[in-house]
Amino acid sequence: MKIRFPRIVASSLAVLVAVGFAVVVAAAMKPAATVKSAQTGKFGTLLVSSTGLTLYQLGSEKAGTIACTGPCAKAWPPLLVAAGARPIAGTGVSQAKLGTIKRPDHGTQVTFGGKALYRFESDRNPGAVNGQNVAGFHVVVLAASSDSTPDTAGTTTASNGYYG
Repeated sequence: MKIRFPRIVASSLAVLVAVGFAVVVAAAMKPAATVKSAQTGKFGTLLVSSTGLTLYQLGSEKAGTIACTGPCAKAWPPLLVAAGARPIAGTGVSQAKLGTIKRPDHGTQVTFGGKALYRFESDRNPGAVNGQNVAGFHVVVLAASSDSTPDTAGTTTASNGYYG
């Protein structure tokens, strides 16, 4: 005697197998880093976005505050994540130093050591550092280069997690 599965049972079984496979694959994939480190000759090791663009902090912003809005945020786009998402640390970055802050425009901005992270609109390619010391913004240096030049005096450093 042959046992036949009704089509609906066979279809349901196929869907369950496909969903199970997708869950296993998704669990095995490591999420992309939101913030990672990159080496530069002039400044040393800096924080960069997932696409390799240099990240900056506004020197006058205090931890837990946002001062760069409106036209400022157009020139200095904030590094954002989806509401409820947590930023992910890549190579060379401490996950414990990453966080988020709610922006006045209702976006969720990534922070490092409690201070908001921004990109510079004129930095179009990975490795570009055109915003250093522009309008009070500074790169976030994780490890200074031995050949750093004096114009890095205002550079934000991450040695203790707090910046001035």
